[in-house]
Amino acid sequence: MWEISPKQWRVYCGSSRPSIEKFRRRYPGVNLAWEGEPAIDWAARYQETVAPLCVGRRFVVLPSEKIESPWKERISIRLVPGCAFGTGEHYTTASCLRAWEGLPATPKSVFDVGCGSGILAVAAFLDGCPRVVACDNDAEACRVANETAALNGAGVTILTGSAGDVDESFDCVFANILAETLAEIFPDLCARVSPGGFLIGSGISSEKGTDINNIAIASALEVFDKRSDGEWWTFTWRKQSPLSAGS
Repeated sequence: MWEISPKQWRVYCGSSRPSIEKFRRRYPGVNLAWEGEPAIDWAARYQETVAPLCVGRRFVVLPSEKIESPWKERISIRLVPGCAFGTGEHYTTASCLRAWEGLPATPKSVFDVGCGSGILAVAAFLDGCPRVVACDNDAEACRVANETAALNGAGVTILTGSAGDVDESFDCVFANILAETLAEIFPDLCARVSPGGFLIGSGISSEKGTDINNIAIASALEVFDKRSDGEWWTFTWRKQSPLSAGS
């Protein structure tokens, strides 16, 4: 469905299409009509328009298999066209990569919750993290993430599920998901962070930033870094070690 204007919508259908009469009975007063359009290879059209995208100080995202990076000094993350979220163009994804660059050292283990296309998990592996696990409760996202990992030669373990389905702790946990989901699974996310480790949370709309940060502080996390474009927040929280918490 495509919103042309507040009062006009365009719905694209395949060879089988709903009956106009059924729509008219259900929505009387709405003007409905069919018109034919030639089939378009949207993936091919997309690949004709994309270009390498620099993110942060270290990375360049190549959103097509056919594109080569002009910046050989940067770590290239190659994506495949797919339905999963995470291309590096959105602020939340890009700011997670920048937050990763801001960590004091490269973590030895990473868990990417709600991995989407797998871009963050792959970036962590290519930047030197030897143990990377990613998960998503969307099977299609897991399929795309597996393709992304294979295309980049990244040894990433990808699971279907969420933070509560993994019984392991990590030096760094990514959670680039909506604030409502983040709040719901926060206890599981916090449990996955090793003492002294980091939780990078994004997908947090501007009006939800304070609420999510309060949840983090109540969970024995402290703000290590935060950044915003005015619409979205990305927080990096550090989990207190037992020694520092008791001192």
